[in-house]
Amino acid sequence: MLKTLELPDVWRKPLIALLAVLSVFVWYFGQSWLSIVEIWQRSTTYTHGFLVLPASLWLIWTRKDVLKQLAPVPCYPVLMLLAVSGFLWLVAVLSKVQVVEQFATVAVLIFVIWAILGNRVVFSLLFPLLFLFLMVPFGADFVPYLMEYTASFVVTMLRLTGISVYREGLHFTLTSGQWSVVEACSGIRYLIASFTLGLIYSYLNYSSYLKRAAFILLSVLVPILANGVRAYLIVMIGHLSDMKLATGIDHIIYGWLFFGLVMLLLFYLGSFWQDQSATMPEAVSAVGAANSYPSSGFLYAGVTTLFFIIIWPMAADVL
Repeated sequence: MLKTLELPDVWRKPLIALLAVLSVFVWYFGQSWLSIVEIWQRSTTYTHGFLVLPASLWLIWTRKDVLKQLAPVPCYPVLMLLAVSGFLWLVAVLSKVQVVEQFATVAVLIFVIWAILGNRVVFSLLFPLLFLFLMVPFGADFVPYLMEYTASFVVTMLRLTGISVYREGLHFTLTSGQWSVVEACSGIRYLIASFTLGLIYSYLNYSSYLKRAAFILLSVLVPILANGVRAYLIVMIGHLSDMKLATGIDHIIYGWLFFGLVMLLLFYLGSFWQDQSATMPEAVSAVGAANSYPSSGFLYAGVTTLFFIIIWPMAADVL
């Protein structure tokens, strides 16, 4: 275990510089991070956010053998992207557009890592780093469309089943009782959970970009279709039981059980096209390049990156 934790000499100073800069970054952008965590705590739709950072770190850990062969070299051109994302954060803060502020915060984090560790390291960790964007609570804008789809799907299936139903907007009436499609019925939680799991599954099991794209697309389309089926089945259970079942907490339990079965089936089908060693590319030996890089370069990179971080919160305080 100790051997796996040993770092090559070329990694020590870059990591010290990175950790120092990230500490300052978290401090100066603390309010933005708190706004993200508050939404995780407040809304059950986004509780998955608590798992995104640990999942990203685990994905990085799975690539430790590859990273040991790479040499961190600062990439100064990325500072321009850092400046752009910082400016975007400032505009979002001043205009109080929270979701843009949060996306910009995660972008700043990624560009800080990129600026200090360089192209080869970041490209090797591209997916785990981009995965961090899932920390941002987004997707609420899709809820009305998902609710409309769910209502239309249920009413259509009921009529195809031969059951008389009267619909008015998101409300519909059967002979056994009345139903409404509310926000919790939109399936946004299932969609986000499926998309998140689908991203990880496709990254770990496929090396082909086409396969990855196809599975990610399925992880979006399947839960949307499944949520319609779920809502229809719940209405049918309520209708056939004279509104004695699937009208309370069991409504939610049935929904998650059904979603779990759908995801298991999706992963099972996806396993038939699984690639071997999907996330382990050919070894790249670049340690020599780091040995020749001046150690003072990481200090300079850290200080320069710090400047491009702190100017935006300072500007926000002044403005």
